[in-house]
Amino acid sequence: MAVKPKKGKGVDKWRKKKYFSILAPKLFQERELGQTIAYDPSSLEGRRMASNLMVLTGNIKKQHINLTFIVDRVQGDTGFTRVQQYKVMPAAIKRKVRRQRDRLDESFTCVTKDNKIVRIKPLVITAIKTSRSVKSDLRNKVIQYIMNAVRKIDYDSLVMDLINEKFQREIANTMKKIVPIRFVDIRVMEYVGEQKGVAVETAEAPVEKPEPEKKPAEKKPVEKPAEMSEPKGSEHAQKAKLSDKVEEKPVEEKPEEKLEEKPKAEEPAPEPIEEKPTPLEEAKTEA
Repeated sequence: MAVKPKKGKGVDKWRKKKYFSILAPKLFQERELGQTIAYDPSSLEGRRMASNLMVLTGNIKKQHINLTFIVDRVQGDTGFTRVQQYKVMPAAIKRKVRRQRDRLDESFTCVTKDNKIVRIKPLVITAIKTSRSVKSDLRNKVIQYIMNAVRKIDYDSLVMDLINEKFQREIANTMKKIVPIRFVDIRVMEYVGEQKGVAVETAEAPVEKPEPEKKPAEKKPVEKPAEMSEPKGSEHAQKAKLSDKVEEKPVEEKPEEKLEEKPKAEEPAPEPIEEKPTPLEEAKTEA
């Protein structure tokens, strides 16, 4: 039988590894998120660690929100992180959805004031059932409002506004003018990358120059257009001249002829009617 060669004792790499502390960003007073083990400190960069917001803030009402942190730099035995993702648990969203309500979900990317690209997934639940046209208008207004609002603040301020629910309240107060709103939240906010080739804007807001007052325009007198002179050789002008020369002759009134009244013929006098005697009178005369 062939004898298997004995394996020598190798180097135990696990014993060479050591623990590193992972700290939260300055937004959370650099609290310790936990510890991780690594052989080389450079291998820590890019590692992710999740934590519940209730643990970081001590507020039990925030237990439905999870934050994901990513190590972006290492100093000694400590790894420093930044917020990579803000996410609301699906179970918390299901409790808000009821009958006779509409749920609107959307997903799009925005750019912050410090040129960081983030993906935002808002959630809007209406208080009543709405038509398709109203939902389409509401969806467009939400996207436009969020993109304009994110452009005015930096990434850290956006994270704090989401945690304090200030960002969600502003959206609800603006959108309730279109349709009654029951609930507004940001389901997911995730860091995508940094926009390159664009200068970072300063924190100072641009100073708006006052516009000069516009003087009311003076009303100019309206000039009447001059009458167009007619050409000399035109037929219309010649007819007008001839009509001016011709004098209107007065119409002679004919005297009314008086009809001579003819004398009426005298009517003959009626002949006297002889009265005949009655038989009694004749008898008397005979007697």
